[in-house]
Parts: sequence; structure tokens; C-alpha cells
Amino acid sequence: MIANSKNNQLKIGKDDAPVKLEAFMNVACKGSASIYRLAKQVLPEYIESGKLQVIIKLYDKPREELILGSLVHWSLDYSNPEQAIHAVTDLLDKHPSWMELSNKELKQQIVRDYGLSPEERLENVDVSLAITKEAIEREITKVPTLFFNGEILLGFTYELEPQDLRNAVENALAKV
Repeated sequence: MIANSKNNQLKIGKDDAPVKLEAFMNVACKGSASIYRLAKQVLPEYIESGKLQVIIKLYDKPREELILGSLVHWSLDYSNPEQAIHAVTDLLDKHPSWMELSNKELKQQIVRDYGLSPEERLENVDVSLAITKEAIEREITKVPTLFFNGEILLGFTYELEPQDLRNAVENALAKV
């Protein structure tokens, strides 16, 4: 188990869970949305039984196609993680329906639908920079990237099947 995960503002599950899944994601990323949908099928049983905690790390990876995701990330209220997680998971569920919106239209939607800030929150600059620093230190080159108890999920593709993710959780549990 990783002793102290950095940048753990958005957590799902118990802090004392023996397995920590760190998910570096961007809500505008097609692969992140795909992995989220898969995780929704597989992970609830592990989270509810206290075996797994998911830590969502919203990575503002500098790529043009991810800029809408960064706009969302910068508007989240990390002091209200339940609201932030709801917005993130709902947007991942609805991906790609909102991906054709302009920046202005997206901001209007996240204010209307999730009560988020219409402007970037100043404190999120620090969060974004800290997650970017961690991603660089851990040599993360793409989103999504998943770590189980600090170990990167190797052989990862966007086409993971439910059993692949289940096996990754079971393998991590077997090591603790």
C-alpha cells in the first residue's frame, strides 16, 4: 500500500483501504471516459467492501484536444470533493456529447449543471501544477494512466475488458 499519496483531493472509498488506485485522467480524454465506464462496472464491489480506494488525479496534460477538460478541472471546488467528483463522473459519463461546445458554452453548462465556478479558481493553479509535477516525476506520458499501490498498470490499453481491471485489483490485493 502506498503510505501517503500526493494530490489526493478527489477520493472515492475508505482511507484505510489496502489497495489505492491512482487514476491520472482528463475529463476531455476519450480514453479516460472509456476507463471510467469500465471502472463503474467493476470497482464498486471493491470500494463498498473497503478493499479499494480510488484517487482521481485530474491531469492538465498540455494537449489541444484536452483543453476543455482543463477548463473543467480549473473550475472545480476541491474543498467540496463530493460536488467535484459528481461533476467529473457525470461529464465522463456524457463524453463526448459536450466536446463540441465552445469554451464559453462549456463554462455555462458547468455553472448550470454542477454549480461550478464560471471562472478558474485561483487555488486550482496550485493543484494543477502539483499534479503536473507528480506526473512528470512519475514519467506519465498519457492519460489515462493507472497505478495500483504505486505500481503502474502495464500493458494498459483503452480496450481493457472488465476482467482485465478485475484481475489488476485482485493482483494488487494479493500483494498486501
